[in-house]
Amino acid sequence: MVFRRRQEHTFWQKLRQTVWPRSGWARAGQYLWHRVIRLPDDPRRVARGVFAGIFACFGPYLFHDYVIAVGLAWLIRGNIFAALVASCVNNPLTLPFFAVMSVSLGQHLLGVGQGLPSWQIIGFFARALSDIGHNLWALFSAADMHWAGLKLFFRQIYLPYLLGGTLIGVPAGLGAYAGVLWLVRAYRGLRTARLRARNEALRKSGGKG
Repeated sequence: MVFRRRQEHTFWQKLRQTVWPRSGWARAGQYLWHRVIRLPDDPRRVARGVFAGIFACFGPYLFHDYVIAVGLAWLIRGNIFAALVASCVNNPLTLPFFAVMSVSLGQHLLGVGQGLPSWQIIGFFARALSDIGHNLWALFSAADMHWAGLKLFFRQIYLPYLLGGTLIGVPAGLGAYAGVLWLVRAYRGLRTARLRARNEALRKSGGKG
């Protein structure tokens, strides 16, 4: 194949680039946003896709926020690629901040706590996944099921995360929607003006010849 790499990356190299792109998150994000602005789709669809991706960044959808972004974009008829790119805003660098903001707001509103550091939130998710795995194993073995930890996780972490993430994600997504809609329309207007100017210059130069 013409575009195939001469030396295929190993699994760990691919994983490292997923966590930290070779060019850095800033450069990778800049490239992807340029791709979004130039998408050949209705500006409103592009903006709706970005709304879906940004909204998903703030919810308790660790490691599958892009699935939520794509599903929401499909429901509101947004651009799927734009949703995927926008969901990348939630990355290993930003996730701790988003998680703390969402959980803190949700716990405060529900009256179940005053917020937690990011490492404790991630720890709760890890223990919940472990309990789920144990209970699945218990279905096919003589082991007892454990529900107390999952109930505590659902009440203290997941519900506050969902509430806080929704209350933050909606205005954040709407702000991104408005900004991207303006940028896409401005970019297309500028491109149209340049094409007109170029065509006018060609017409004048052709008329002189």
